[in-house]
Amino acid sequence: MNIGWLVAQALLIVWPPYVANATPVLARRVFRGRLHPVDLNRVFIDGRRVLGDGKTYEGLAMGVVLGTLVGYLVDYVIYLMVGSVFKYPSILDSLVMSIAALLGDMLGAFIKRRLGLRRGEPAPLLDQLDFLLASLLALYIINPSLLTVPIIVTAVLITPPIHLATNTGAYLLGLKNEPW
Repeated sequence: MNIGWLVAQALLIVWPPYVANATPVLARRVFRGRLHPVDLNRVFIDGRRVLGDGKTYEGLAMGVVLGTLVGYLVDYVIYLMVGSVFKYPSILDSLVMSIAALLGDMLGAFIKRRLGLRRGEPAPLLDQLDFLLASLLALYIINPSLLTVPIIVTAVLITPPIHLATNTGAYLLGLKNEPW
């Protein structure tokens, strides 16, 4: 199997969760800082916030909507350009992966809080893979025909550098407080 084809196929499948995971940072600007934390400022039994201020209803909604629509539309446009050479997620696949990506990201935030890490502190691999693994699991449950072991492995290998590069870009644009 051609490595270029494999990377392209993996990117087409994970595009919706990539978009879903990247767009909540825009909520702060769109809603002018009037954000509502998903955890409602509650603390867990360890005395730490359940998730923290970085996980908001506005970001969740923005991520699900944009991940579903933008992710699916980009895949659909590519499908129109090159036909059925690649496998593509449907709009339902894109919706489920977008929701799962954000839930995976929240699970990552929950784990980071339990480890005593503050919002913005790095947790290598957890920060880069929580959303991806959750979205791949969800896709496997609803449409396993899109996934193969080589595609999953490729997605896991390419995501950390892509995630770090896009976060650095968001940091340089003033959208994030940290470059990771």
